Amino acid sequence: MRETKERVVRLEMLTELGLRDILEFIYTGTVQISTEENAQELIQMADYLLLPHLKTVAGRVLLQMLNTSNCISMYYFSERYRCEELITEIKDFIFANFTTVAKTEQFLSLSSKEVKMWISSDEIVVSAEEDVFDVIRKWADCEKSERKKCFAELFREVRLVYVSRDYLHSDIVTNDLVNSNDSCMDLVKEALKFNDCENKHRYTVSPRKSLETPVILVCKEYPAGQKDDILCYYPREDKWSMFQSPITSKIGMITSCRGKLYYLSKEDKRILLYDPYTICWTSLPLEEQWEFRKLFVRSEDEIYALVRHRDSSSLHLPPCIIKKKPESSSWDCVASFDVGVRKGMCVVCSDKFIYFIGGIAVRVTPTMTLAAVDRYDLISNTWDKIADIQERRSEAYGAAGHGKIFIAGGYNGTIDLESCEVYHEATNEWHFIASLKKSSSCLSALLCVGSNLYALKTSSFSYRLKKNGVFARYDPDRDEWEEKTPLPLIMIRGKWIEILHGAICCSVRVYKECLNFF
Repeated sequence: MRETKERVVRLEMLTELGLRDILEFIYTGTVQISTEENAQELIQMADYLLLPHLKTVAGRVLLQMLNTSNCISMYYFSERYRCEELITEIKDFIFANFTTVAKTEQFLSLSSKEVKMWISSDEIVVSAEEDVFDVIRKWADCEKSERKKCFAELFREVRLVYVSRDYLHSDIVTNDLVNSNDSCMDLVKEALKFNDCENKHRYTVSPRKSLETPVILVCKEYPAGQKDDILCYYPREDKWSMFQSPITSKIGMITSCRGKLYYLSKEDKRILLYDPYTICWTSLPLEEQWEFRKLFVRSEDEIYALVRHRDSSSLHLPPCIIKKKPESSSWDCVASFDVGVRKGMCVVCSDKFIYFIGGIAVRVTPTMTLAAVDRYDLISNTWDKIADIQERRSEAYGAAGHGKIFIAGGYNGTIDLESCEVYHEATNEWHFIASLKKSSSCLSALLCVGSNLYALKTSSFSYRLKKNGVFARYDPDRDEWEEKTPLPLIMIRGKWIEILHGAICCSVRVYKECLNFF
């Protein structure tokens, strides 16, 4: 703070041209930025002089000049001068082009700590886990005598259980940086044991996101005394398989979170948790006094449920929201139901909120279908009302994804609806999107998978081996629904097929190599 005593501020980082540009921006709000060096200089000066808007303008110019050769230096420059928007954009670019960026001179000159930060990320896009080993091998070979000291630390970031046995033998075991290091060889031996196991997919670490693919699970209910089935639909591949792990009891609800599957067992009165990477089942007890209506999972420590008390005297009381206590078998009531006594509401859970949409007002004569929307904030434990839906409806289907809430179908008190709407959390507005195509099928489920919206349409009655269900995907660019694939009848047991209106669905991500298409 020497300027306080000297009464002089030394702007040593300013050049004549830089000062000219800053003065132009201060007085006119515009500035001409012609080169990468010019943009970086303005960001440095804007950071020092606390001109955040100039920093943003110069950062957007830098983004237009971004390529695989300069992205690494741009990233660390952006970090130094705290350009948050620029950091996010450049990071996403590096992740998306990782294998190309990793071959550049800038990447190969990074420190071991910086290389570790990149290769440890789930977000890097690689064609196979072998690519990650290839990256650290090339980096180490640049200055082998010096970098061999930290090779083992980087090698631990290679997820060897997702590396093929052939590559382990032909490229990894034969590499002198690996076979000369005992800790590296121990990791290789452990990975080979996984490959030799009968259940080779019992992994303790998840794969990179680029090596996963989404799957939609469709529960097929059978009559009492028979176990239910789960069909798996892979949207990217447009193919089907059967769920490989045995279903131990009747399925009441099914949902997923962070790669794990949760389903409520009707018979055992418990929640079963399935991890597709360890192929391991665990269970969570339910409490007898509650009748579970909806299950929401934000993490293993944040499991919520919409419930109603089983006491017959409480039939006309509204339901409530309960939360499971961490590391405990008991549940706590976290919110009273603050939306009045309604039935037929569409209930949708996003990352932060539970939405209660439409429904029918109980104890009102004549009965009234509603357009009201209320939501419960899971973080602040508060309720608030948001914009009404465009068309009042009950028994609609809903889904959440990417800051949006989608609803489709339902009943308006007179007719069944085919219209669909989307709510933008940022603007608090509902808008119509394309309606589902008219057909003899009924809407049975709506869900977001990645960046896509899917609807499952099924028959509402039993009949003999005919088309009994189809997935449709919403195309936001064309504002159209496109039918993708029918449910494969040959995979379903029994001559008579019954897919109930209101099929149980959810989506989860699986390792691509685990796919077993029908």
